[in-house]
Amino acid sequence: MKQKLVYLLWFVVAGLITGCVSTNDIDVESVTNEKANLKAYKNYQFLEESGFVESDKRGGLKEGSEKTAALIEEIINARLQERGKTPVAQNPDFYVVYIGGTDKDAVKVKLDENGKKIVESAPEAALLIMLIDAHTGSVLRLSTAEGELKSLPAQQQKERIEYAVKKMLKEI
Repeated sequence: MKQKLVYLLWFVVAGLITGCVSTNDIDVESVTNEKANLKAYKNYQFLEESGFVESDKRGGLKEGSEKTAALIEEIINARLQERGKTPVAQNPDFYVVYIGGTDKDAVKVKLDENGKKIVESAPEAALLIMLIDAHTGSVLRLSTAEGELKSLPAQQQKERIEYAVKKMLKEI
C-alpha cells in the first residue's frame, strides 16, 4: 500500500507543477478529513519516499536538490514540533509525506493593451504535504502550495517555504 501511495503522490505533484519577502503569489489549499481528530495524534514519521523534483528540458521530472528536500523536511519538522508533535523512528501515530517540485520552464500568456498575446517566462514551484494515519492508511490532511519560483537569496527562499508550510499545517 505504501508503494501505491508514493506513486499517487508523485502523480499529484507532476500535476501541480505547471511554482521582508513577498508571499502574495503563494496559494495554499488544505483539506482535513472530517473524522480526524488531529490533536489526538502525537508522534509522526516521514516516509522515505518524500522528496523534491524538478522539471527537465523535455517536460519530464528529475530528482531535485537534496539540500532543498532537507530544508523542506527541517521546516515541516519545526512546525510540527511547535504544534506538540514528536518525531519517532518507529510506531508513529501518523506519517508525513511531502513532495516539492519546480518547473523552471513554465510560461504564462498575457494580453497587452491591444489584445495581443504575450508569452513570458513564469517559473513556478509547488509543495504537497499529506498526513496519513499510520494504522488505517487513511489521509488525515492534504495541503498544497503553489507559487512563483523567484531568483532570491537562500534566506528569502527559506522564508517563502516557511510561510507556505506554516499555512499548510495551520490547523494541526
